[in-house]
Amino acid sequence: MLRFNVYLDGAPAKSLDLTAAHLLGNERVPLRGEIRFENGQVICETRARGAAALALLWPVRGAGVGGTLMLETTRLVERSEPYNLHVELARGQLMRITQKREDWGLFDYPEGAAVYKQIDLAREYLVAAITADDALTATKHADASIAAGLKAAEATAALHADVFIKRREPTGPFARRPFGCRILPAHCTEAALARAADAFDFVTLPCDWVTTQPQAGRFDLAELERCAALLKAKKFPVTAGPLLSFDDSALPDYVRRKHTTFDSFRDAAAKHLKHVITALAPHITAWEVVRGLHAHNVLRFNFEQLVDLSRLAALTARQCAPRSAVILGIAMPWGEYYAADPQTIPPVLYAEMAVQSGIPFDAFGLEIWFGSGTDPGSGRRFVRDMMQVSSMLDRFGAMGKPIHITAAGVPSGGEIGAGCWRGAWSAINQAAWAKEFYRIALSKPFVESICWRHLIDRPDSSSGVVCADLSPKPAFDAIQTLRAEISAGT
Repeated sequence: MLRFNVYLDGAPAKSLDLTAAHLLGNERVPLRGEIRFENGQVICETRARGAAALALLWPVRGAGVGGTLMLETTRLVERSEPYNLHVELARGQLMRITQKREDWGLFDYPEGAAVYKQIDLAREYLVAAITADDALTATKHADASIAAGLKAAEATAALHADVFIKRREPTGPFARRPFGCRILPAHCTEAALARAADAFDFVTLPCDWVTTQPQAGRFDLAELERCAALLKAKKFPVTAGPLLSFDDSALPDYVRRKHTTFDSFRDAAAKHLKHVITALAPHITAWEVVRGLHAHNVLRFNFEQLVDLSRLAALTARQCAPRSAVILGIAMPWGEYYAADPQTIPPVLYAEMAVQSGIPFDAFGLEIWFGSGTDPGSGRRFVRDMMQVSSMLDRFGAMGKPIHITAAGVPSGGEIGAGCWRGAWSAINQAAWAKEFYRIALSKPFVESICWRHLIDRPDSSSGVVCADLSPKPAFDAIQTLRAEISAGT
């Protein structure tokens, strides 16, 4: 059992939101366990032996860094005395900074002087917290270290991006058309595409089972074919997908009711995939054949069966559309879902098995968006800082496959349940996030494209970069400016 004391305004906390809390083991793989709050303490009971870290959504107060983000302690061993959660979160933050600074070799860059000072400041606050005579003083210094550490982490990630994006620019290795957006068929109009052309190079169309075959035995591809033909006429390359997803909103009810065994489902999926890919192949340049099979496992298939379905989807795309790229989609790349559902697979393990088992695909597609997930079944994506984002990209990039960001984005207001970044979400914050995220992603030599999750706001979501009346938000302008800079550099 791990116990953590929590303080608020100079006294033991009376409550704490543990909605996003989970435990982490070796290699930051989520662990199953029970986490509760009582009498000013977070109590964690793990179901595995060994050290564990606690990750949770944590409010950070500080000039320029205020927000509510996922933070982690270091891996800790059980002991009779409770830990101070504030101190351990500060220690975990500084440890991550130190590790990534070493990985990236960021020590002697003249432009990094201010960043190095910020790291030293976070360390000084942490030392003061560790050596404090009482818990409240330790908490005060630890909170200051967390705020300074968050600022240092994001500054370190930005420094790394600036250094490496400059290295990419002279040799021109950027993909010719790296900027994309997702457009729903209902939004695919001449006016919307004219707006999209100002900032984006390609378009992704949703192509899941519930969209393409909402009723048993009846395909409904007319609207997608209309959109694809219009996009082709406007000279937009088109990505389609995911073709196969077990997200609640992507799988029709009749499929779940009718195909209750793996063999039955596999046969139905094979026929469905072949029909859809063959019909749309003339219009599509890349297929996201699956997405999130590791995370959304409503049919409760086992590991080998999920890998087999991934192989089936990739092979079908190869056979029916041999000139199109095949993308294997990864949802929720931090894998927090695994701590609650034993029938799922950690995302990194799934990705490694996809590579090792010889599935014929060209690239991974990563979802990196934060917000409340208003789409049915999509869940919440808890906010991470930019160093965590950069580190996650590195982790998947090390597998030797190119990376496409298939869904990037944050809201421009309203949503707070999944955390927030540098204050409450706003149009200005959305633009700032987009600018920093795009620079970090494009600094990675293995990242080939970034697709914003929604071009246009929906009634239940403000994550678009264009309002419903097609007026651009500041985030649209930020992406447009960066696209122009990248084009000029290449």
